[in-house]
Amino acid sequence: MAERAPSKHRLRLPVVVAAVAAIPIAVAAWLAGPGSHGGTPEASPLPPATMAADLPGPAGENVLALAGGLPTRVVAPAAGIDATITEVGVVTGAGGPEWEIAWQAAGHHMNSARPGQPGNMVITGHVSVADSRNAAVFRTLDRLAPGDVIEVYSGDQVYRYSVERVMVVPPSAVGILRSDHVARVTLLTCTRDLKNRLVVVGTLM
Repeated sequence: MAERAPSKHRLRLPVVVAAVAAIPIAVAAWLAGPGSHGGTPEASPLPPATMAADLPGPAGENVLALAGGLPTRVVAPAAGIDATITEVGVVTGAGGPEWEIAWQAAGHHMNSARPGQPGNMVITGHVSVADSRNAAVFRTLDRLAPGDVIEVYSGDQVYRYSVERVMVVPPSAVGILRSDHVARVTLLTCTRDLKNRLVVVGTLM
């Protein structure tokens, strides 16, 4: 059967709701490229994650009200990455909640922080795709190292993050997606063997 080229891939996963109006970004197997590689994800029940939206600001306001616009582009010169960003979240499919993963762009998890905000801005992308009409926007993410710069754009405004950590973690290591009051970006993709997750964490400069 020929592979279709959707703008976003839906990956069925169990989703744990952390609060009435907040969807957790803790994900175990959504980046395993099953949609791009033809495999079946190993999904497991997930603990709730702290969202940027759950963090109060200095006057008790939601931190989402403190920042600028949505991210529109991610650039990592040391890795040759320059990708547009689209919003992704959770949708309801025939089998229940499903995470969307962008096919032709990087995906900003809509309930994570925005550029320059306190909290964890989560951006995901594929390391490989089976269909050349789609884009493996993070295929060279493993070239990044501590001290490299990640630029996240919101329109013409650019926010620069310094890479602090590059890690390989199992799909169950969802704690890396939680937010605190530090403005950071977390870029995620699969390892090249598709068994684990490659995680790059940067802090706002």
